[in-house]
Amino acid sequence: MKHLQKLKLVAQQQRRLLTKVEQRRAKLISKLEEQLALAEALIGGERYEPLRRVWATSSDGERVRIERPKRVRPWYWLNAAGCFFSVYYGSKLLKLDGEMTAVALGDRLELPDTIRAIIEAVRAGELDLAIEEVAEKGIPDVSLRGASKGIDHGYK
Repeated sequence: MKHLQKLKLVAQQQRRLLTKVEQRRAKLISKLEEQLALAEALIGGERYEPLRRVWATSSDGERVRIERPKRVRPWYWLNAAGCFFSVYYGSKLLKLDGEMTAVALGDRLELPDTIRAIIEAVRAGELDLAIEEVAEKGIPDVSLRGASKGIDHGYK
């Protein structure tokens, strides 16, 4: 007991971690907020270039952190029929309702309000099933690899 007496003990609980669903919502909301900033810059006639921090080697051969522009690809597009907006989770297109994958807008001025509405839908959990469907496709089941063919790889 002498060892514990040397330590400062407190009655503190660990912070609650986010569930998978909450993590996925947060990821999508952060990407939608980038799209919102991109759309607002488009409407305002400005250039949107967020910065990201990366490691690079200086001319002295030293590793340093620098800021570089982050490439943000727009999820909206314009054509003769109007403006359209799709939602992506990673590189996969989300199905918003049934087989519908895009929102049709009359004008690009409607983009910010549409993106805000989609953010609220994500917060409310309306896209949880679509996110889960896309997110779970990318996770292979390693334990069953080769098992269906009767191949023994020697993994235990």
